[in-house]
Amino acid sequence: MKKQKVSQQNYQFSSRVVRDLAWVISSPPLVSGVINDVYWWSHEKCESEFNDCLATLIQLDKNPQALINHLNTLKTTRLGLRFEALITYWLRISPNYKLLSKNIQIIENGLTLGEIDFIIEESSTQKIIHLEVAVKFYLGTPPYENTYQWFGTNTKDQLGKKLDHLKQHQTQLSKKYTHHFQYEINQRHCLLKGRLFYPLENNKPPDGVTQNHLRGLWMYSRKHRDSNYLIPINKLDWLAELNHTDIIKRLKKPEKYLTDRAQCFVRAENNHAHPPKLQESTRIFYLPNDFTFPDLV
Repeated sequence: MKKQKVSQQNYQFSSRVVRDLAWVISSPPLVSGVINDVYWWSHEKCESEFNDCLATLIQLDKNPQALINHLNTLKTTRLGLRFEALITYWLRISPNYKLLSKNIQIIENGLTLGEIDFIIEESSTQKIIHLEVAVKFYLGTPPYENTYQWFGTNTKDQLGKKLDHLKQHQTQLSKKYTHHFQYEINQRHCLLKGRLFYPLENNKPPDGVTQNHLRGLWMYSRKHRDSNYLIPINKLDWLAELNHTDIIKRLKKPEKYLTDRAQCFVRAENNHAHPPKLQESTRIFYLPNDFTFPDLV
């Protein structure tokens, strides 16, 4: 009998950390395809991985302490490092891959030339894969098709620059410095996840991103906040969607509203269940009224 596929959206885990892990596995990448002989993982690939890990995730959801302990070893709350830690845990539970090495620094003549995220072995083929990963959140400005016009809240961070770095540097390290590895690298892969935030007047995506990437909105703080269920969230909430329990907790003990920097919010609404429950509907970045983007074009 053919195995039925399950999407993350149709399977609700009770543990927040397990939902973050499920999001890291199954959410749609921002870019997919083959670029410079590097395979950028597709959404179909991610959903297949999620299905293959689902039985383990269900058991983990009953007792997530092992995952909590794993994340507690992090010495910083930086979201990028948390994302990489979740990737590490995923690769350790995946039936399809064996984690061989991670965070390999390339050092020559006392200079650090780069760092490789993961070396993994594909179980079905025994091929050795160099895997680069990243999670990013960008706000779009015109002309929207230009990837360099999509900025992080630190506007030095641009989607175009990140893609250049991944394509031209990070994914090429194992090809350029082969003598640094005890394994012969057979393939190079890249996994870029995250969310793109659009102004109200535009829904045109930047060139080269996947059609089904995750979306949100951005606007200035002077715009009317029209919802009683508009909840400020911190960076550790930027991955998986909030569920009813998360929303209630954050309504009872809300994050401080920030007026001097960009801040991410979740807009929640009642669903049609009986009894009704609150569910996340939209992610919104509110920017200070004096926030400006670089004038690049």
